[in-house]
Amino acid sequence: MMITRDEVEHVPAPIVLQQSTIGANDSMVAGMVLSLSMEKSLSEVVRYGVAAGTAATMNSGTQLCEKQDVDELHEWILAHV
Repeated sequence: MMITRDEVEHVPAPIVLQQSTIGANDSMVAGMVLSLSMEKSLSEVVRYGVAAGTAATMNSGTQLCEKQDVDELHEWILAHV
């Protein structure tokens, strides 16, 4: 969920087969930082972060997210907001 002074937005998290939650927070932050560095809107930053964090849970052990998974989940999120 993103809450600013002017905006409230719920970003749905896709349901995936979770293998591990290790690294999900790191992947979420990485996705958000990447989006910020590309000067995306705050809504887009949060959406891409959720996609990256969710993608990380799809891998076992300490593996972080994979870009293809992030991009597919991001498309799902865009279709459901």
